Amino acid sequence: MTNAVDALHDWTLVEDAETLSAVIEHARLAPRIGVDVEANGLFVYRPRLCTVQLAWEEQERTKIAIIDTLCVNVAALAPLFSAPSPLKILHDLTFDARMLNESGASLAHVWDTSVAARLLGVKATGLASVVTAELGIVLDKRYQQHDWSRRPLEPMQLAYLSNDVGHLLRLERALRAKVEAMDIAAEVEAECTYKLASALAPPRDQRPHYIRIKGVQRLDPIGRAILRQLATTREDIASTLDVPAFKVITNEILLEIARKRPRSQSDLGRIRGALSGRAGRYATQWLAAVAAGIADGDIPSSDREFFQPPPFDRIAFAKRRDIEGRLNAFRRLEAERRGVNEQVVLPGHCVQDLAKILGSTTPRDPDLVPRIAAVAGIGAKRAQQYADVLVGLMESTNAPEPLFFADPQDEDSSL
Repeated sequence: MTNAVDALHDWTLVEDAETLSAVIEHARLAPRIGVDVEANGLFVYRPRLCTVQLAWEEQERTKIAIIDTLCVNVAALAPLFSAPSPLKILHDLTFDARMLNESGASLAHVWDTSVAARLLGVKATGLASVVTAELGIVLDKRYQQHDWSRRPLEPMQLAYLSNDVGHLLRLERALRAKVEAMDIAAEVEAECTYKLASALAPPRDQRPHYIRIKGVQRLDPIGRAILRQLATTREDIASTLDVPAFKVITNEILLEIARKRPRSQSDLGRIRGALSGRAGRYATQWLAAVAAGIADGDIPSSDREFFQPPPFDRIAFAKRRDIEGRLNAFRRLEAERRGVNEQVVLPGHCVQDLAKILGSTTPRDPDLVPRIAAVAGIGAKRAQQYADVLVGLMESTNAPEPLFFADPQDEDSSL
């Protein structure tokens, strides 16, 4: 094994627009660039992009730019990141893509080494694990939860930033060779495209923040009204202090306060953690939130719909789960036949989307094949290979009693 600190590359710290412009001019000539970012989400109310790291190959050397985004405008990277070339190489792109998009430098034309590793059947797909397995290099992860808004950047921190991005290009080559040897390049490309689109899409969960707290469903109307007031108070405090909300008071304590409805500081003190640390400084505000919730009596009517279970069609549900079972059985057999990971045949998100489509139509629907081909992330290769097969899976799903595959892995999907 090689220690990454002993394998540093040529790197430049970018702290002004002129240097950034020069970096972009060099990087755009490369066929591919490694991209990584760091933020300060564990330390502030709203995360801020703190650094962007780029790596590209030039004259047989890996060049690295560590861009201090507290000093320069990240939007200057937009033309580079949105262009068809260079190809952008990232590892687990979701967070990076969101942060860059919010900063005005959206990514396009990407290849995710974590996606490649997953579709190759790798179990541990974290960057350090994959780099060690593929390149024999041990990455130092001591700064994984560092506050990257702190300045100045120390030499060991710059080395950390350099190494996280500096091995991406070699890693991509190693993984791509395996991907091409297994003839799954198209599937990897499709999944990378899907992952980027998902990262840039609006959040799926549009519910108010208090409704997302685990356990809220078990509260009575007054309890959930109290929790709503408590959560709003916490957000206000966190925003004022510029700290993450969980560092003011945890969800578990808020839920316990909502259950027990303390009327005094003495009552509040009987709830474990309610008067400890930072939470204890705001005892008056917690008690005021409890009183406001009791006065409300319940949450607003517009929020109550989130507590109502959606209409349940048992027959449609059974048919959809039957189709999911068929799809899962198909991809297991096809994966065995091709000698690939099941995710190569059909990613889990495609199975779910296909089950919705196949469960709401008939095999004779003339638009069915185009609808299958249009499923997000399925890709042209899978659509061409499997569309007719997938239609064929439906042929016996119109039976009065849905059929389930007798497989232990599918038992949890039965009614």
